[in-house]
Amino acid sequence: MDIGLFGGSFNPPHIAHLIVAEVVRDQFDLSEVWWIPNATPPHKPNGELASVEHRVAMTRRAVASNPAFRVCDLEVQREGVSYTVETLRILQEQHPETEFGLIIGSDSLNHFGAWHRPDEIAARVTLIVYKRPGSLEAVAAPRFANQVRYVAAPVMEVSATEVRARRRAGRSIRYLVPADVHAYITDHDLYSIE
Repeated sequence: MDIGLFGGSFNPPHIAHLIVAEVVRDQFDLSEVWWIPNATPPHKPNGELASVEHRVAMTRRAVASNPAFRVCDLEVQREGVSYTVETLRILQEQHPETEFGLIIGSDSLNHFGAWHRPDEIAARVTLIVYKRPGSLEAVAAPRFANQVRYVAAPVMEVSATEVRARRRAGRSIRYLVPADVHAYITDHDLYSIE
């Protein structure tokens, strides 16, 4: 594999995202990890999402210090719901010599069969799966098993849901998100009590 694709809402990006992406990059000897913020994720209600502009800006700040990380705004540029299979089609057409791997959490693997066109996704890329709290024993459905590689990454209890909840409660999020993301959240008063 050459490039790891790490999609998500990044609402906000936090330290566990960074640790997982770096462990994946190192373990699979990837040249880069491309972070792909979802414009309109199919599985998350819009009411809990910061604007896509804020999420892209925070993601850019989160990855800025790692030369092997970059933000790919392909899904943001497209209209409508962000389906992984469509993103893969475009990236593989644009980069035919590149071998991509798709980085997902074990919670996503548990529901992968319900994704839009999962068989095509699994035919196109290797699924690189990291453990998420609450879904530690995720096993790929037999039809996807040959396309799954598991990451030896630490299990991190940090989640974007927790970061948002702490912010709404007026509690510290320091060290849960990178310092530049913390400053951005504060400057734009994101996730605070409404």
